[in-house]
Amino acid sequence: MKKVLKILMTVLLSVLSGTLILLLLIIGGLNIAKFLLYYDYYEIKTDLCDNPGLSDGFACQGICMDENSGKMIVSGYMMDGEASRLYVTDLNSESYYVSLVRPDGEYYTGHAGGVAVRGELVYVAADSRVYYLSLTDLLSAENGADAHIQGYFEVNNAASFIYVDGDHIYVGEFHNGKQYITDHPYTDPNEGEHFAIVSRYSANEFVPRDDGDMTATPDRIYSIRDKVQGICVSGSKVVMSTSYGLVDSIYYIYDQANATDSGYTLDGVPVYFLGECVREISGPAMSEGLDCYNGQVITLSESASDKYIFGKFFFATKIVSLDMLK
Repeated sequence: MKKVLKILMTVLLSVLSGTLILLLLIIGGLNIAKFLLYYDYYEIKTDLCDNPGLSDGFACQGICMDENSGKMIVSGYMMDGEASRLYVTDLNSESYYVSLVRPDGEYYTGHAGGVAVRGELVYVAADSRVYYLSLTDLLSAENGADAHIQGYFEVNNAASFIYVDGDHIYVGEFHNGKQYITDHPYTDPNEGEHFAIVSRYSANEFVPRDDGDMTATPDRIYSIRDKVQGICVSGSKVVMSTSYGLVDSIYYIYDQANATDSGYTLDGVPVYFLGECVREISGPAMSEGLDCYNGQVITLSESASDKYIFGKFFFATKIVSLDMLK
């Protein structure tokens, strides 16, 4: 009997060893193939620092750079339903996190989508609102501390992502026609049916007001394609990242000079089409929010988070810079 068990154990170990070797060969092969499949992406990509929270049960969503402090802020939610977090990190990968607390004192456990900074305020887009909190408090916080949301502004879309560009703030929504559905249907002459929008606001719309009216009114609306995870604007260039599931992330670049008035309005605000896409770049799955920094686009992926894991095998663990604004 002992001899039979020994033989069975030897066979089992041999099979497991063979399977492990085959798996390692497959992963190694795919890591080589990705450079061919996404050649244009890797040609313009530079790693900036570690993407924080990937092994903490955190699912990253948005990113922004506060150039005054040299700190990057990453927003997202927790897999286990605990308080959503903001991570603060820098180019040396030194990071800490805070847990978001609502104005009523309860922990905020929502999606915590895009994040942006303007002046003394940090904005977090989610739940058809733009929440705001103190940048000073965030930058002086200790790891694991609570960060108190001071209030919020109501906006006219689902508020999945946000971007600040000088005197304007862009707030947009994610639509995939399945789990996430928005209802702003317009037919773009270049891209066909759209269901999501990005609303452009004067930055003054997101300054706390004494009269208690916290509804923001946009000055322009853009009709956008499905599955947009983030937007950034630099000069005449508009960049949008799209992703969902295991399919390629695609970065679409537009020229604002090509934007046209659709002839439609939403609540009295003109709706625009961005015009024909001037460049399209495919990259690895699960790209999330965008920001502009140092003349380039910065972004991150949630594929290496504990929720999805597979990105860990493909070294998708960095905040990256993409040289696509030339």
